[in-house]
Amino acid sequence: MQHLAGRVAVVTGAGSGIGRVTSERLAARGCHLALVDVSPGGIQETAELVRRAGVTASTHVADVSDADRVGELPDEVLATHGAVHVLVNNAGVTSAGAFAEERLEDVRWMVGVNMWGVVHGCHAFLPTLLEQDEAHIVNVSSMTGLLGLPHNATYALTKGAVKSFTEGLRGELITTNVGVSTIFPGTHRTNITGSARGAEGERIAKLGASRVSRFMPPPSRVAKAIVKAIEKEKPRMVVGPDARVLDLAARLAPGRTGLVGRATSRLAAKH
Repeated sequence: MQHLAGRVAVVTGAGSGIGRVTSERLAARGCHLALVDVSPGGIQETAELVRRAGVTASTHVADVSDADRVGELPDEVLATHGAVHVLVNNAGVTSAGAFAEERLEDVRWMVGVNMWGVVHGCHAFLPTLLEQDEAHIVNVSSMTGLLGLPHNATYALTKGAVKSFTEGLRGELITTNVGVSTIFPGTHRTNITGSARGAEGERIAKLGASRVSRFMPPPSRVAKAIVKAIEKEKPRMVVGPDARVLDLAARLAPGRTGLVGRATSRLAAKH
């Protein structure tokens, strides 16, 4: 997109972390925001932050796994802003632990948010995006979408699906006014681990809340990549040194995760 000033962006998972910082960065470019999150308090706080940049911000409480609720969002956003030019499908959840110990209800929960949330957002907003003079979709995957990691198999399932879906969608829309990008973040300092499920979910949540998290890169790196992808029409952005290592490993030794599996199995056994 040539210019973001005066445009309207929908950001899911905007109540905290990457979604919040992305919203702030878009607002700094003069972009108006429609903030979507399952947490009313979170998006209200984000709205107050982005309004300081002098832009309009609306809040929309929604669980992105709910197709009917997401289907209502375009009309709500159009009623407030009159247009939609950017869609950032960022909302996500995680789990940790061996797949054999996963509960199917937790698998469905993750697939609902991480995979169906992206599909619902694209399906609901694409007709409106196609009506604009220029528009862009950003789908946030993960470094596990590049190379599936042991003890993260379900998360990798969802993020790998986002990768493939987004690549296919970009191909379909390449001759239209809608650009499409995939973002592959590595480990960053967000609160996604706070709601983690799975056999190792509690341990991961404690790790995310510990002092160790201070050494993780800030979510602003990912937000910067998202905005760059929109402005420069980048098809993919790999963010973080760990993500770049996995990207290289996926190219040089695809499917060879046995070494990582042995290491994570030993680590899990200690806990």
